[in-house]
Amino acid sequence: MNGQKNKVIQRSIGWSLFSEVAAKFVTPVTNMLLARILTPDDFGVLAICNMLVSFVDIVTDAGFGKYLVQADMHSEEEKRRYADVAFWSNFGISVVAYLIIVRNRIKIAGLLGGEEYAAIICVASFQLILTSVSSIQTGLFRRGFEFKKLFAARFAVALVPLLIAVPLAYFTGSYWALVIGSLSGALINSVMLTILSPWKPRFYYSFALLKKMFHFSFWSLCEGLANWMIFWFDTFLVTKAYSAYYVGLYKNSANMVMSIMGMITASMSPVLLSVLSRVKDNRREYEELYLTIQRIMLYVIIPMGVGLFCYRDMVTYILFGSRWSEAADIIGAWGLMMTCSVIFYSFPAELYKSKGVPKILFFLQSSYLIFVIPVSLLAAGSGFWNFVYVRCFCIVEEIIISMVFINRYFSISPGKVFSNMKKPLFGSCTIIVTYKVFSIFTYTRLLEFLSMLFSAFAYLVILYLCFRDDLIRAKEKIQEVKL
Repeated sequence: MNGQKNKVIQRSIGWSLFSEVAAKFVTPVTNMLLARILTPDDFGVLAICNMLVSFVDIVTDAGFGKYLVQADMHSEEEKRRYADVAFWSNFGISVVAYLIIVRNRIKIAGLLGGEEYAAIICVASFQLILTSVSSIQTGLFRRGFEFKKLFAARFAVALVPLLIAVPLAYFTGSYWALVIGSLSGALINSVMLTILSPWKPRFYYSFALLKKMFHFSFWSLCEGLANWMIFWFDTFLVTKAYSAYYVGLYKNSANMVMSIMGMITASMSPVLLSVLSRVKDNRREYEELYLTIQRIMLYVIIPMGVGLFCYRDMVTYILFGSRWSEAADIIGAWGLMMTCSVIFYSFPAELYKSKGVPKILFFLQSSYLIFVIPVSLLAAGSGFWNFVYVRCFCIVEEIIISMVFINRYFSISPGKVFSNMKKPLFGSCTIIVTYKVFSIFTYTRLLEFLSMLFSAFAYLVILYLCFRDDLIRAKEKIQEVKL
């Protein structure tokens, strides 16, 4: 029985990883094409819209999807009742929120950068209603480890911008192509998940269940809003201090880095949350499972960050073309910052969620924001590039408080985390050495590209020769975990 459950974990990780790799592969390809057609100003307009939509989407979801994944439920009927209440709550709040945005579109547009964006904000915000339809199905699929079904929808959503936004951008040369692509993706996602899900919303509602969910979801909502602040407040500062060009330059570069890193984090995190939620009462297995999956992830995420920094000029040219050359330093700085953020923030966040203590995660996020917001505000006034570097360097403070919180609430010492990092860091030095050696001879883009390929190959060789046994032992530990 235990072996069968372990196979479920491994299949879930496999399908989740496959879906994210496939989706994240299509996304950069789409952006590579769009970046060669549109300008940073166009992407800046999209960033302004997404900043609003993502904020309101967190409020309308209210953490109900996470509750469906984490909570203990004793029957299928109980799960259906909670899902029904969550669905109608999400849908109702989303409709009201959309109407408020439409009613106050000019004021909102003025706050976000210019009243001329009022129309596109109205159109882009319709995505709120579409995502409210699919969020509950997503939570139920994750609860049931049905990541194979999520793969189908995830991959379809990734293809939509490629098939719709790119042709529209080519013929119109307008940022409307980006917005229509996003809306089309949300629509496809809602339709596919509704068709694939055995659960369909019924006309059932219970304020008693809503109250019970909200006890958990309130702090989950606060955590979601704090997470939004961490990843969007800097965009707001750039919007207020600089032009749409710099908004697009900054956010599109940051989004690309997060998309690349997301091939690992977005595949592991949902599975980790689902699994940790089931073993949360067994302290030894809980800690062992977390550290083991983290170690596997580090062998991928650390060399990715190092590679993005070393080969930032070539990566920028491949992803965006020559018109975006200014983005290279943003790509490099964000590559290192996101590596640290994934290790010390994104991945540990699943610990708090699985234990049902989003309140503690919110306190962690607030501690970080209390520091980073005033520092970034000061940096924004000293020039765009100073702001970029200061914002990235703030990750040091996040590392410190993250270690304090993890040790305090989960008894996972900093030593165990840093011990997990030693071998991946040592292996990643191969990339740095290779880059330095080739940089002596690299005078053309072709040679730099060959250097990048050789660095990746050299790392894989070192991984196989020196760390293969470590990865095998990590896999065996996952198989030994008793659910």
